[in-house]
Amino acid sequence: MKKIITLALFLAVVAGLSGAALSFVFQMTDPVIQEAKIASEKENLVKIYTSGEEFKAVETNLTDYPAIQGVYEASSGGTVKGYVYKCSVVGYGGASTPIQYLIALDQDGTYKGFEVLDISGETKGFGSKVGDADFKNGIVGKNIGDSIDTISGATVSSSAVVSGIEQATAHYEENLK
Repeated sequence: MKKIITLALFLAVVAGLSGAALSFVFQMTDPVIQEAKIASEKENLVKIYTSGEEFKAVETNLTDYPAIQGVYEASSGGTVKGYVYKCSVVGYGGASTPIQYLIALDQDGTYKGFEVLDISGETKGFGSKVGDADFKNGIVGKNIGDSIDTISGATVSSSAVVSGIEQATAHYEENLK
């Protein structure tokens, strides 16, 4: 009986030390990981804001916006130029390969840019059309409240993308405007 208690106590001490070590490593590496994440996404962010803006992740509550994965503030010289939303929606290709894209809103409520990051799960020639220039041109330059057309033959995928844009717009108007 004494041996069982000794082994259980030893196991508890080892588990506690392991947890403390893991917590310490997480606290040390998380800021570096977040910076690397922003750096990898900055490659896509600069496609939308090309004037040397700086980007920083915005801490905000996204529980009411399931399509939004992240929000980035674009600023230049300390002045906020707009916000970029990273969205992920389920198109015709299904939940295993969602459509991922960035949508940018300027401070004046104009869609500044739209950049598709991943449409690998969509049917070539149909759902993949959400990554084409024609669809992008139908978004960029429009104002909040303007309708965004879906693509005939790719209604499921383009409707999902439009729904994500609407969530980003709602978040912007409710939290950042």
